[in-house]
Amino acid sequence: MKDFQLQFLDDRIISNNGQMVMMSWEHPLMKKHAEVVCRNGGDILEIGFGMGISAGYIQQQKPKSHTIVEIHPEIVKRAKKWAKDKQNITIIEGDWYDVVNDLKTYDGIFYDAEYDDNKLEFYNHIKEKLLRKGGVFTFFNPQGDGNQNLLRIKNNIRYKVVKINPPKNPYLNSDKYYLPIVEV
Repeated sequence: MKDFQLQFLDDRIISNNGQMVMMSWEHPLMKKHAEVVCRNGGDILEIGFGMGISAGYIQQQKPKSHTIVEIHPEIVKRAKKWAKDKQNITIIEGDWYDVVNDLKTYDGIFYDAEYDDNKLEFYNHIKEKLLRKGGVFTFFNPQGDGNQNLLRIKNNIRYKVVKINPPKNPYLNSDKYYLPIVEV
């Protein structure tokens, strides 16, 4: 995604090849993810800033610290501008894969980097390094169902069903969203 040219519209971000990066109708989903990831308070890690929707909801939960890792240079600029007046935020520019050894441990992790080729590798770092005992991890589930076959940690995932009514879109057209929750 780093090399995609992006078009920033009021209600969405679109890549130059037509892929939807984020859309404003995701607000209710991002709010639920923020509630889950921040339920223990403490230090929160967010992978992917996008339109800043989830980041705004995470900030409403008043975490001790909020670290955001963002790979796309244009989105990094927007994230830094957004974070300018917030004391508890650290923006890290780059691929999580390149900075994972510089990250600490967190009470909650939210992952929303759908076009990440190293997605499965990230899941391996959750229990090994990134998530504290008692912590919670959640991720954007674009398939929308409870059948995340690509996750090796599948047996540790439970899903909270969230009622939604999204407009027609390229990846989630259901009245239910299965919000994934992983606890350690």
